[in-house]
Amino acid sequence: MSLEEAMKHPVGESIQGNQTLLDNPLRFDYEQAYNAHRALDGWHSVGTGLEMITFIVLPLLFFLYGSAVAVGDVRQRILKERVVIQGARPYVVAKVVVVSVVALATAVLSAGVSLAATPILKAVFQPERTFDFPFIIEESGNGNPVVQILFSAATALFFGLLGLFLGLVIRTTLIPGLMAGALLMVVPFAGPYDPRNILTAAGQTVFNFWGGFTPRTLSPVPLDAGLALMVLGLGIVVAGCSYLWSRMTKFV
Repeated sequence: MSLEEAMKHPVGESIQGNQTLLDNPLRFDYEQAYNAHRALDGWHSVGTGLEMITFIVLPLLFFLYGSAVAVGDVRQRILKERVVIQGARPYVVAKVVVVSVVALATAVLSAGVSLAATPILKAVFQPERTFDFPFIIEESGNGNPVVQILFSAATALFFGLLGLFLGLVIRTTLIPGLMAGALLMVVPFAGPYDPRNILTAAGQTVFNFWGGFTPRTLSPVPLDAGLALMVLGLGIVVAGCSYLWSRMTKFV
């Protein structure tokens, strides 16, 4: 079958055991190559740069950052003075604002670096082609860089706040850091409502994953219910840790 003939038919998939079989592998390979080329094309490079850090780097990084923000005054032994001067509630709110601003700034900066580095990456990974793509693939990707930046910022904020409020109670970064590292990097998904699975499922609606990185295999989950459950879970952690922290001594 020629490429021209293959492009007239869609790609069908069938699963047999642990294998995925394609009925039109020629078109599939062409689309993969075409999309890989587009991954570093214009605004698509923003999503390509954010994909990996959003699902691998930001969750653990911002959990640790939130914990560090929470225990900084304890380590410097100025917690009592800060709480007395600012008040308990403004003290916590100020830390939430810091984590929020840094989360958004990190997403924006990462997007800017991805866009600026595109010419260099194209020169390295996509040297001057001696061929052209004779068939244009209809635009079916998720190419809104603003949505991608906001998604990355929201991911960083979620884990940052989780680390912040747990850090306020535990008052160390070591134990929650080890637990978060194990849960995020080692422990398999616990089911469809595992926050990592929900996050990955949501990411499929925002990113294209044309750059070669693809998150773990999904378990089907209704996104509205899954995201609502994540927000509810975070709210419970925030409320519970806030209550415990309010009862803890500040003379440390």
